[in-house]
Amino acid sequence: MGCQALVDDAEPPAHAEGAVLSPLDTSPVFTSFHGVVFSASGPIPGMHCIAINEPGDPHGWDDNYLCSPVDLGFVWRNDDYVPELRCTHVREPAERSGTGWIDNYLCIPHDSPLTITWSSAGPLLGKECVSFNEPQDPNGWSDNYLCLEAPLVMSFSASGPIAGMSCTLMDELADLSGGWGNNYLCTNKDIGMRWSMSGPISGMRCTQIHETTEPAGNTWHDNYLCVPPEAEAMFSYSEAGPLPGRLCTQLLEAEDPYTWDDNYLCFHEVPVGLQFSATGAIPGKACTALLETSDTAGTWNDNFLCANRDVGLRWSLGGPISGMRCTRIYMPSEPASTGWDDNYLCVPPTSALRFTWSPMGRYANMISVPFAEPSDQHAYWMDSYLCY
Repeated sequence: MGCQALVDDAEPPAHAEGAVLSPLDTSPVFTSFHGVVFSASGPIPGMHCIAINEPGDPHGWDDNYLCSPVDLGFVWRNDDYVPELRCTHVREPAERSGTGWIDNYLCIPHDSPLTITWSSAGPLLGKECVSFNEPQDPNGWSDNYLCLEAPLVMSFSASGPIAGMSCTLMDELADLSGGWGNNYLCTNKDIGMRWSMSGPISGMRCTQIHETTEPAGNTWHDNYLCVPPEAEAMFSYSEAGPLPGRLCTQLLEAEDPYTWDDNYLCFHEVPVGLQFSATGAIPGKACTALLETSDTAGTWNDNFLCANRDVGLRWSLGGPISGMRCTRIYMPSEPASTGWDDNYLCVPPTSALRFTWSPMGRYANMISVPFAEPSDQHAYWMDSYLCY
């Protein structure tokens, strides 16, 4: 039977070192936006905790808890999922049979604003991920994570990385005297940030970070903060205070005498926003033609997959594209004559976009884009989805 042991103290939790300000609030919060923490040694005082147990596994799974500052509606089941709840399978592929990890689920109410994803191969790019590690278990739990969708939280540190956050070193080797050897920009989720001291990074979306009063010898003319094109974070840089209407993080290096006290990195988030169109490209979007020349009778000559920006999508009607990561797009009921046996949607190998194709309905806990082509008489495309 599934278990849910609760610990819910009335007093709010003391804030750990490294707490930052939420973009939606002015009170201190955990570096994790939702404040979710996994404990392998009992409930955390002052937090709302549920027991994460597996009676069939003798390797320390009798005192593990998932905790959060407030009740987020988590329910743990170690005997099957609950149809009345939205459940995510929690498993470690390396677990031996007989340890009970075949039917364990973490569930939330269907109307919860949370979207949770399980990964047994490390944190997922663009998501806020919580390590789910039981150190006593030898069966591969060190790379297991519970990942949540969360708005971006960003903080700058002039004295090393911030514990519990994903941090990118922002150094300038020509300006070590100004303190630029241990500065970090940290976020509550890995968004693929990279720092460059020698110009924009090819294939990435880059924002110049500089201070015009710096002497030329400190070489701040070619420093850039970059993210992958599919990253939701949109950066703007200001040398004259925060920008109105934007969330901004001060890049203050107190040791540098050259007016870094008014420099800010501002941001907002714009989803990739994939949309399918059966009637031509969508104006103002970056669109990729989904052409099948053998199925013009099914009107596959004017279909497009569009995004809010170019994220490197490429379409092939002749097999996977070499050097790219490709997902087959097919419909089982299409006859062989329409050519749907070798069509692929591809992204660059470094892309954070991970597609799953479903010709028979949506996938739970994934964004599902309908590939609805109502004019195709060969097959029923109205229940086909590209999920990510």
